[in-house]
Amino acid sequence: ARLKTAPAMATVYRPHSTTNSMSFSRGKRSPNTATVAHHGATHGATHGAGCGFGRPSSTPAVRRASTTRSMEKQPLQYWNQQARNYDDNIFSTIDEDATGVILDVIRSHGSQDDCRASRCVDLGCGVGKYLPALSKHFRQVMAYDLSPKLVALALKEVKRKNLENVSVAVRDLAQVWYRSDPSGACFGRLDELESFGFGVMANVLIAPGDVQLHELMLCNAHRSLCPGGRLLCIVPSLESALYVHQRCEEERSEGPYCLGAGDSRPSRAEAADLLKGVLRRSGVRTKHFLEPEFRLLASKGGFQVESVQRVTYHWRSELGLASDGQVPQRLRESPLPWDWLFLLHKAPLPSRDAPAAAMAALLPTALREARSESEGRLPTLLRPKKEENGARMTDSQKALFSTNRPSTVSPL
Repeated sequence: ARLKTAPAMATVYRPHSTTNSMSFSRGKRSPNTATVAHHGATHGATHGAGCGFGRPSSTPAVRRASTTRSMEKQPLQYWNQQARNYDDNIFSTIDEDATGVILDVIRSHGSQDDCRASRCVDLGCGVGKYLPALSKHFRQVMAYDLSPKLVALALKEVKRKNLENVSVAVRDLAQVWYRSDPSGACFGRLDELESFGFGVMANVLIAPGDVQLHELMLCNAHRSLCPGGRLLCIVPSLESALYVHQRCEEERSEGPYCLGAGDSRPSRAEAADLLKGVLRRSGVRTKHFLEPEFRLLASKGGFQVESVQRVTYHWRSELGLASDGQVPQRLRESPLPWDWLFLLHKAPLPSRDAPAAAMAALLPTALREARSESEGRLPTLLRPKKEENGARMTDSQKALFSTNRPSTVSPL
């Protein structure tokens, strides 16, 4: 999620940069306290995982003893801590959306029919900012978040607004979902596999670090959706972050991003982070995506990109100001800051007559590699023998050496 930016003066002269740490959560941008660390991959800025938020503050904050956990290293503790004063720390992307594009996408794919297409899953729901809209447009909504404390707040919101078709539970998007063993029951029952027609993952993939973790989270989303299902995925835009930083530098106005200390050049570590799309937003290292970069990541998760749009935010939200009148005159010009909104599509199953290669191509990269590795670990004597001199294996031999799992069991 995105962090919320603390209120600042309209035109602050900046001889040097003074930024605060901030946290990210789904659909939001986070707090302006100096001790805040950013949110973990599972909440994702989970809008809580998965992956909304308020924009971080760029004004100095009162220094206190740091007790905030790290979003990267201690995501559970971090998001539990954000439950305190959540609305002050994180802003909702669905509420801050300047053009209403998020609601348009939800509305256009909503369904009340008695089928899988009418079931929706919110991956990283946070305190449930998206749940009223999802409840209105889908017959049944399941919402998950890493943090028990955020889930408790979401349940209160569900009860307060009487959302009878919404269920909220704790689940870690950074773990493998839909396991066949009893110990994996908390990560989804097998009968939930491919049972949702629509999913939401808003600013969940914001924690810097291992790309394979982002792939795993997308893989869990892919396995949650039925064939033909769609995922609304919002991620921070690297293009927008660089644009915002440039505009603030030109206007000598305090901005949410900081490169270098004062007027000095960025450090080698900051330069290396920038090449990876990681920028410090109000002091918190946060992953941002180029459009083609996320297209590639989505394909590795098994998805096809159906459309790409911008979720734009007013400059007052980006800079943490109370009103548009406080925004410097030249910063009021378009384009506005934005996040990327990708509508991802899980391909329908091919016909039974389709070749095996076409079926395998529908698997996410992570699953294909896992299956290949599992076959490679077989003892030599148990590996399927290659055909020699035109000799072919009998059906019974093929069954004996087959490494394919039953269709009711998760490939992972």
